[in-house]
Amino acid sequence: MKYNSIIIGGGLAGLTSAIRCAEAGLKTALISAGDSALTFASGSIDVLGIRPNNSLVQYPFEEISHLPSGHPFQKLGAGQVKQSLHFFTGQMAKAGIEMSSHEQQNHSRLTALGAVRPSWLSQTGTKALSIAAPAAGLRRVAIINIAGFRDFQPALVAAGMKKHPEFAGIEFRVADIKAETLNINARNAYELRSLELARLLKRDLFSQPKGLTIFASAIQKAAGNADLVVLPSVLAVEKGNELVSQLEAQTGLTICELGTLPPSLPGMRMASALKQRYRELGGLLLEGDEVQSGQFENGQLHSVKTRLNPHMPLEAEHFILATGSFFSRGLDSSRSTLSDKTFNLDVVEAGQREQWSKERFLNGSQHGFSYFGVETNEHFNPYQDGQAINNLYCAGGVLGGFNSVAEASAGGVAISTGWFAANQIIAQHSQTIGTEK
Repeated sequence: MKYNSIIIGGGLAGLTSAIRCAEAGLKTALISAGDSALTFASGSIDVLGIRPNNSLVQYPFEEISHLPSGHPFQKLGAGQVKQSLHFFTGQMAKAGIEMSSHEQQNHSRLTALGAVRPSWLSQTGTKALSIAAPAAGLRRVAIINIAGFRDFQPALVAAGMKKHPEFAGIEFRVADIKAETLNINARNAYELRSLELARLLKRDLFSQPKGLTIFASAIQKAAGNADLVVLPSVLAVEKGNELVSQLEAQTGLTICELGTLPPSLPGMRMASALKQRYRELGGLLLEGDEVQSGQFENGQLHSVKTRLNPHMPLEAEHFILATGSFFSRGLDSSRSTLSDKTFNLDVVEAGQREQWSKERFLNGSQHGFSYFGVETNEHFNPYQDGQAINNLYCAGGVLGGFNSVAEASAGGVAISTGWFAANQIIAQHSQTIGTEK
């Protein structure tokens, strides 16, 4: 079977490019090995939040011009990065999730460890705080858990927030809501993860006529007169942001949901919405499979073979590789070599093994391996033995030349490069159709 485009990888970059291709009318297949890094993600989109000297970036698009020439954002330029994020925000809205931003500025978001991280785009249930003064207008913060839920520790969140100078004078209140108060029928709440707890809440509480009122009353009692109420994201996968809004209306409180230790419901919510949108556009999603090899000839990738169907090659006019970095197993390494796991493409020069990381791994230094990835030209075409593969594009974490964690740029790079690669394919497909006519 032949497609106009085959996308390899079902994370943020892969889903963004697949949606763009499908929306343009291309016959598109997306091959995904399983749950992507979105399962572990906050559900917010970081564009560019931290400089090499660890100072915070307030205006990310203005900062792009200061990045090294090999950085993906430099290849794209600030204008195309903005366009890609506008496209992504629109697609999320069509999938039922409203995203919020502070226009051209970054904002701050809280994490489950109480850290304050810069982001540019967040789900509405995750309260966007000021990047310059995250504690502005706050005097009292209540951090509330459902008793027994282990993947969220209110005392740990409070301790982390207190380390931030802006929160030094804030009064913190830590509280639990007992499972019996919410009529949750669980044998042992300590064994529940966020997804399981959300299912129990849906079954035992929110399905009842007064379920939301019961929860709102419990929050009011636990929070007191707090200016901000922090809850673990356990309310729901699909409609979590809406439930936060309804609870705010009933309690009169400002409520912020935090993605917990994995699985993270805001990240899962985003993944589910993007997959739903892709299917609505007619795209084919092949989940639970992975590409293991490809047939290359004369600077072109003609077909790929997958683990589940090794004897049935999938052909396409164009391909996008969006398999992620080491965490997602898109990149692999041995004692002395680094490689792209799928096609053995050329990678950004790794140097000697001793140069891959600092002697002290956890002292906050930026390690060399964080910048490793597939080497591409200005169109994000990769090389194989020095030859550009002109119908294959790379997007997201598999790319080299940037440090997504240190820069707080993972989501922005994934979306913008996935969108750009799809646009390249759409333009070439349109040109081919025009020539044939």
